[in-house]
Amino acid sequence: MRTKISLCLFLLILIFPLRLAAESKEQAAIDAIQKRYEEVRTFQSDFVQKSYVKMMNQTQKAEGRVHIKKPGKMKWVYNAPDPQVLVSNRETLWLYVPEDEQVTKVPIKNIYSSNTPALFLAGKGKLLDTFEVLQVIFRDQEVQVTLAPKNEENNLERLVLYADKKNYQIVGSSVYDKLGNRTEIRFRNIQVNREIPDQMFEFSVPQGVELLDYTEKP
Repeated sequence: MRTKISLCLFLLILIFPLRLAAESKEQAAIDAIQKRYEEVRTFQSDFVQKSYVKMMNQTQKAEGRVHIKKPGKMKWVYNAPDPQVLVSNRETLWLYVPEDEQVTKVPIKNIYSSNTPALFLAGKGKLLDTFEVLQVIFRDQEVQVTLAPKNEENNLERLVLYADKKNYQIVGSSVYDKLGNRTEIRFRNIQVNREIPDQMFEFSVPQGVELLDYTEKP
């Protein structure tokens, strides 16, 4: 579903520095997460996404693989149940839905203007500028950080990050919006700092597929 795409953008913070305010043990954990962020140049992982849609009172599950390369390049491939491909090369974003035989092409700046968390896609903005820490919880195997946006006009209600307690690598995230919807993504088989060719983040429209081009014309 197309809702997967807008929701997954909240997860782009995976590759950008985390700068938050906390104290003592909580501060030490956040500093460790920040350090881990700064060490990550590329991120590849399988993922499972669960989206709860309040209006439908239904949870939708999707699986796939993601590739991210600093700064701002990404490729999300949804394999099941509805195949989709989302690709960004920092300037342009493509969404390919094979079932619809359609590709949508939009400028990345359009995403920025409507989605604050997507600012992190190009390394713009800091979490400290837009979020405040509500809670840091230490569980058996994870550190859970709950954030709230400072801008009340943002449709995002809160964002929860999950980090591995051993190495402070982000292993998942949950997004809650003001409409009562929730999206959780969990990562597995994580690989960081492996070389990813730039060609991975370019997209060629398949033959016979309709292109909806919303990029600016010369």
